[in-house]
Amino acid sequence: MQSDHGVALTIAGVPSLRDDILTEPSGETYRRFREFNLSMIRRGSRSAILFGSNFVKSAEKLGVSAREEDEFAERILFAEHGQVGRSIALAKEILRDAVSRKRDELSLAHAERVFRKINGDLEMTPFHFDDWSAVKRELEAIGWGQ
Repeated sequence: MQSDHGVALTIAGVPSLRDDILTEPSGETYRRFREFNLSMIRRGSRSAILFGSNFVKSAEKLGVSAREEDEFAERILFAEHGQVGRSIALAKEILRDAVSRKRDELSLAHAERVFRKINGDLEMTPFHFDDWSAVKRELEAIGWGQ
């Protein structure tokens, strides 16, 4: 790091490493790093569309189909408040569960089970089996995401 030729290092998704860097007594390491935080993925944005298409492609690559009308990507982003890392982690967990249980199609019931396993037994989740707009409206009415 002290040579004439700089080095670019990207570290993502390792909060404990950031904490370790912050506790270094001299503070020298932290002063040499730039910290960037990803913005939230907003509904209807280009990022949301890319997230959705990548989710579907990932499912297909794993041999699992996702029904378009179930709107898994929108539900995942809503469930994780648009946080990139958390949304990706939940998407991967839903796909991992489907593959490990040898399912050839994703279902809202199984996605809801995965979500409850991670977040506890909530009264209603974004994966509740109903029309997504109705589920979203109900969750917003009870204060989801505030």
